[in-house]
Formats: sequence, structure tokens, C-alpha cells
Amino acid sequence: MEAKLKEYRALRRRKELIDNAKDKFERSKEKLINFLVPKIFGDMDREKNEDEVLLMEHEELPKPVLPLIQPDDSSSNEEATSSTEVNELESSEEENQESWRYFIIKWSLYSLTWLTLYIFFLQIQFGAVFFATSVLIGIYFNTRTRPKQKGEMSAYSVFNENCVSIDGALNAEQFEKELKYGMNIFR
Repeated sequence: MEAKLKEYRALRRRKELIDNAKDKFERSKEKLINFLVPKIFGDMDREKNEDEVLLMEHEELPKPVLPLIQPDDSSSNEEATSSTEVNELESSEEENQESWRYFIIKWSLYSLTWLTLYIFFLQIQFGAVFFATSVLIGIYFNTRTRPKQKGEMSAYSVFNENCVSIDGALNAEQFEKELKYGMNIFR
């Protein structure tokens, strides 16, 4: 029991250190963004947040569903586990939401870097090679390289179960009907 308590305290201390580091990082990121982004954009962001708060006041937020924990001897361990799971759910939601200011700065830096490299390669007369290579790299990183998730529909109906096509796909029967009877948007 003493070892479990010591382990729990060590995990809690490690989590506090990580949370403090994240908070410091977020504050420094906000300072940098506030320094780089003009005040006009910051005012627009605050107005958007106020609108979201007004909309959210009238909505009830769903409670997070926690997995059942098997009962054992230590009830304090269960409480710590459930509070940790709630904190993990909240932190994952925060990580998934990317502010538009961060998005603008990130893509501005990417664009500026690409433009600088492109100008450099133009000077050494390899501009076309750099452009073609960067287009191919962009195509590679903008296509999915991970495997298909379970239950996910493919755009090609032959790969789906029972050859079911996705919504909005044009099939031969629909095309034939449109040719014979005209396009009827009120079906």
C-alpha cells in the first residue's frame, strides 16, 4: 500500500510539472502571438469568443462518458484515476482546438520559408526543380498515408461492403436516368 501511495504521489508530481511546463509554454506562445499579430485581429478574436460564450450559455454540455473501473481495495486510487481521465479528456479537447491566430502565424512562416528558398533556388537557376519537388512533397503530405479505419467508407464503391457508394457519388443508373428524363432536383 505504501508503494502504491508513493507511486501515485510521484505520478501526480510529474503531472503537475508537465502541466506547469504547458502553462508556461502557452503563456509564452500567447505573448509571442500578441506581439506579432496586430491588435485588430486580437479584437476580432475576442468578439468571436464572446459570441461563442453567448451561444454556449443556452446549450447544455454533454457529460464525458468515463469507462467503468473495476472495484478493488483502494477507493482513493479509483477517485484519482477517474479525475485523471476527466483531465485527459479536457486536455485532449484543448489540444485539438487550434486558434486561428496560431494557424495564420504557422502558415505565414511556412510560406515565407518556402518563398525564401524558392528565390534562392531561382538565383542558382534551379527554381523549376525546386518548384516541382515542393509540389510533389506537398501532394504527398496532403494525402493520407495511414490505413483505412474500421467502418470508414471508401470513395471507390468496389472497396466498400456490398459495393455501397458514398453519398454524392455519380453512378451509372443515376446518370442514365438524368439523360433520359432530365435532371430532377426534387426527387
